[in-house]
Amino acid sequence: MPKVETNGYSGSGPLLFLTGMGTGIAMAILLAPRSGASTRRLIGRKVEEGEDWMKDKAAEAKVYVSCHAEKLGDRIKDVAGVIGRG
Repeated sequence: MPKVETNGYSGSGPLLFLTGMGTGIAMAILLAPRSGASTRRLIGRKVEEGEDWMKDKAAEAKVYVSCHAEKLGDRIKDVAGVIGRG
């Protein structure tokens, strides 16, 4: 997974996303003039959005790994063939 550098901090994208989401939820709870039930619904929606985002990223990662695993397997076969002829 690619690293993201922000103001000298180097971390993974999903970690930065989750940190931002947590901060946003905390700010919403502290500053929003909502009732408890309304705030809980808001938090629930944000958690669902984060869950959907993570599922999408997991699916993308699965495709990426599958693609590269196939290429690596082909490369290993090529090397084995060279060694076998050697």
